[in-house]
Parts: sequence; structure tokens; C-alpha cells
Amino acid sequence: MNSQPPNWTVDANIVLRYILRDDKKLAAKARGIWQAVVAGRIVAVWDPVTLAEVVFVLSSLYSLPNDEISAALLPLLQTEGVVIANRERYLQALRLFGSTVKHFGDACACATALEQCDGRLYSFDRKLSSAPGITRAEEFTDTDATGAEADE
Repeated sequence: MNSQPPNWTVDANIVLRYILRDDKKLAAKARGIWQAVVAGRIVAVWDPVTLAEVVFVLSSLYSLPNDEISAALLPLLQTEGVVIANRERYLQALRLFGSTVKHFGDACACATALEQCDGRLYSFDRKLSSAPGITRAEEFTDTDATGAEADE
């Protein structure tokens, strides 16, 4: 007999109903699923695209502020029974989104830069220069490849 709980992929509508509680019947079902995750009876597998969809719907359709979205999603993703590829990256992205970076896609790019590129990020969005730990550039220079000034 397998003692490992089964994996179940969680769709955006489950997460949205759990957070919003705007439909009593569906919210109760979503709460039941979440309780099973917390109890270790199932493992909730999230796709990063699903996370992006949840953030998009909460911000655009429900007009929730970034800090509220971040505060609602961070505890869910930090739960032991939740699996998402690159978990630390998306936790960092949610933190940035909730504090300094206006758009979730940009927050994901910044989190990737911080995790894998020592904070280096090519972007034309000048506001991203203010993200903590980000070194933003708009064009390639020889210094980008060598880490030192190019010989003239």
C-alpha cells in the first residue's frame, strides 16, 4: 500500500473561490480541498501559469491591491502540501509584487534575475531599477559579457 498522498493539480478557479469566497457552495468545496492539502491527505500541484492566472484575475477583474493579493497567496504557496516548480522564485515574485513591482510578470522576471543572474536584468522598464537587488540595463555592452570594462 502506498503511504504517499496522491498529487492533484489545482486549477485557478479552485484558488480563486478559496480566496474570494464569493460563491458559498464553491467556496465550501475549495475549502474542503484546501483542508485535505493541509491535513496531508493530498498534494496540491500548481502550475506557475495557474499562479499567474490567479494574480491576473484578482488584480484585473476584482481590482484587489497587489499587497492583498500577495498576502493571500504567500501562505498558500508556503504550505508543505503545495508543489510548484521554482517555489522560492515565485514566493520572491509575490513578495516583490506585494511591495515594489507593479506587474506580476515583471516581478517574476526580477525574481528570476535575483535567483539566477545576481540581479542582472535587461529591461526597458526604468521602474524596475528600484526593485531591491536589481541591476537593470537596456542594451548589451562588452562589460555585460566580461564583468569588466572593455579594452578600447
